[in-house]
Amino acid sequence: MNKQMIPCLYLQYEKAVTGFGQRNLFGDGDVEAFGKFYGNKGADELLIFDFSSEEQEHDRAISKIRDICRAVEIPVMTAGNIKCMDDVKKLIYAGCAKVVLNFSKESNILLLEEASRRFGKEKMVISISSFHEFTDNQELIEKYSDGILALDSLQDEIAAVSSVSVIVHTDEGKESELLSILKGKYVSGLSGAYISSLTTEIRDFKERCIEEKIPVDQMSDKRKENGVVVKAKELPESSLSVLQEVYYLILARKEKPQEGSYINYLFDKRTDKILKKIGEECMDLVIAAKNNDKEEVTSEISDLIYHIMVLMTEKGIYWEDIIEELTGK
Repeated sequence: MNKQMIPCLYLQYEKAVTGFGQRNLFGDGDVEAFGKFYGNKGADELLIFDFSSEEQEHDRAISKIRDICRAVEIPVMTAGNIKCMDDVKKLIYAGCAKVVLNFSKESNILLLEEASRRFGKEKMVISISSFHEFTDNQELIEKYSDGILALDSLQDEIAAVSSVSVIVHTDEGKESELLSILKGKYVSGLSGAYISSLTTEIRDFKERCIEEKIPVDQMSDKRKENGVVVKAKELPESSLSVLQEVYYLILARKEKPQEGSYINYLFDKRTDKILKKIGEECMDLVIAAKNNDKEEVTSEISDLIYHIMVLMTEKGIYWEDIIEELTGK
């Protein structure tokens, strides 16, 4: 497993702040610029903690996270102030590669299975700050998430009872201690104070990892498209090719099921469940259109098209069939 370096930014009132404590302005607060900076320094992903509280502030935070996802060329995962399925959906459609559910909150524990089935376990990460938050929910976490974001040094305790991957978020600043952490068998990444420092040369630290025989990700030509890292030359060349690519991803998941996959959950329930979801998405789109919110309408149209493609794969209909019907050819 290649170990990833994941700087974190703390977002409040659409600005970067210094962290969980006093939350002073971090630099000039420009989160997009910081995201680009970390990507250029060799970071593999970016972690955003959303400190918003009020509903309107939360909506502005999601809009800002969308701006960050568009600005940076590395995957973005977001934690904080996730209360319901709608929050997860908005973050996924904002471009987040992963959403972090806080297992110190009962509401997030109850949310995991449904969110994982809907969007895929590969998009779900669980944050914990105590060992019992893991052991009390171990089966659920292992089945429906892609791993743990440990907000305390719990990697050894978790490794003793599970092979789930762990991103360690730590205030530790000594290189020797951080290298020791990264040598953990199931440690998949490092976040926190050292990797997030503007003075840390991430590429140099990766070289130190290599010297210590710690495998790290060294890809420099990454780009992120809809939360998926791809080579720049592999980006779709037309709008139709985007739809075709998503279609074949759905088809591949149908033919080779993955445990906990939302797509396979739909296929298991066959046509009736797919039709029910299309009906629900149609209603969501109507409500969004009545609210006259362009971003919300865009999100709901995307959701509806996605479920229509699930139905297409179920019925053996291809995009070429749709184009022929539309053009009369």
